[in-house]
Amino acid sequence: MPNLVYEKLFTNSKMIIVFLLGIILSGLFLRLYYFPYDIPVSLDAGYYFWYANDLSLSRQFPEHSLSTNNAWPTLLSFFFSIFHFDNALDYMSLQRYLSVGISTLTIIPIYLLCTRFFQKKYAVLGSVLFAFEPRIIQNSALGVTEPLFIMLGTISLFFFLSKKSMYIYLSFIIVALYALVRYEGFLLIIPLSIMFLIRFRNDKKVVLKYFIVLSLFVLILLPMMYIRIETTGEDGIISHVGGATKSAIFLDGQEQSQIFEIISYTLSSFSKYFIWILIPSFLFFIPYGLIRLFKNRDLNKTTLILIAIACLIPALYAYFRNISETKYLLSIIPILCVISIFTFEKIDQRFKKPSLLITVFIICLLGTSIVFLEDKKIDYNHELEAYKIGLEIDKRVSIVNDFHPESGYVHNKLAAASNLESFPILYSDLEKNVKLIVAENYGTLNEFINNERENGLEHIIADDKENRSQFLKNVFHNENEFSFLIKIYDSKNEGYNYHLKIFKIDYEKYDLLSQKLDD
Repeated sequence: MPNLVYEKLFTNSKMIIVFLLGIILSGLFLRLYYFPYDIPVSLDAGYYFWYANDLSLSRQFPEHSLSTNNAWPTLLSFFFSIFHFDNALDYMSLQRYLSVGISTLTIIPIYLLCTRFFQKKYAVLGSVLFAFEPRIIQNSALGVTEPLFIMLGTISLFFFLSKKSMYIYLSFIIVALYALVRYEGFLLIIPLSIMFLIRFRNDKKVVLKYFIVLSLFVLILLPMMYIRIETTGEDGIISHVGGATKSAIFLDGQEQSQIFEIISYTLSSFSKYFIWILIPSFLFFIPYGLIRLFKNRDLNKTTLILIAIACLIPALYAYFRNISETKYLLSIIPILCVISIFTFEKIDQRFKKPSLLITVFIICLLGTSIVFLEDKKIDYNHELEAYKIGLEIDKRVSIVNDFHPESGYVHNKLAAASNLESFPILYSDLEKNVKLIVAENYGTLNEFINNERENGLEHIIADDKENRSQFLKNVFHNENEFSFLIKIYDSKNEGYNYHLKIFKIDYEKYDLLSQKLDD
């Protein structure tokens, strides 16, 4: 009886929709729960923000930065032009909300992709894996390219595995958009082309059909590539893929021992990060799933394997360049969702109570995801305080020592823009001249001041973070010992938990003390 209820539940289209809706709402809730409210975007997201901002204001593609990967900020600019806020933080929040929304909606194409390989009752579980995957949840709120990149990649693969020619043609159009979001998506044209020619090898018009799909792919790419060349001098796809190839072949000039060391490091880094992204959601399911994937291969399985290889190549290149980030492996997660279901299908076939199994599966997946997110959760209270303190620093200094990562809210134009009374404003019209000097290059405070004085150093920032230079820690804890440093700001007086001090260097006193020491 329980098995009959289970089968009816997951063969009923209405119940499938209800279940998917529940998964979507749950996934959205998790993403919003860990959403970084009232904190400006940073790093790559900052470039996308300014590109979208300037495009929405000027109606012209900006010439500053982003010779590649500008499809996401171009889409973002459309929403920036619809909504009208009076401060930058609201636009940054909109950027984050859109990426969260895209990530959440990707649950649907993940489900549809899984239906190409499994019954609907199993395909639903693939969408659960994606909805609760902690790294996907973390990345979704950053306001970067990965959510849109993953969505387009999943949709293109779903359409390509269709039996209808129209959908297969459409998959090549979407792959072109995929490449515009992130240039490494261009690699996907290789496995799709191979599988297209294999699938239609007995068709007398296979060459004509391939010419049509390839033309569609190129026609979608050309307008944006032309715009990039006009604004930045690079097409952002061929130029970057070619550049990656050139930097990779430098191994020809290396000694054999160096080549072995570089390759060994690349493979060890790749293995480490690949295993890391399998935790906690996929580690149990992937081993048997891989066996099933390679066993009794058909065209769909072969396509999945080739697509997976194409997705992993950019990660290998990143680790080859010593870029230690897991984000280059996120594009493989939809495929991991599919592979994992092979294992669940096998377990389900041997389990007498499938309804209990699916309940336990979802509870365990949700629980491990929350544990992971809590363990890796960013201290948003600290980030918010660092941002607010950064605004105070902006008012007081022009050249100061770096205090990474908190200094990220000082020297860039994102923090400055979020404090403007009137916004929007073009990037080029925003004055921001705070210069940061790396203090870790020096062994003593005197050495630091003497060498950077001629560069305009006027202030010292000190806090009690562990990664600071020892002489900066001494300034923070023993400020009375440095009579030539005048404290002009103390975050503790503002009630912040993040304790930071700003000192102005009195060079007149400093010179007198130095002279006495010399005498």
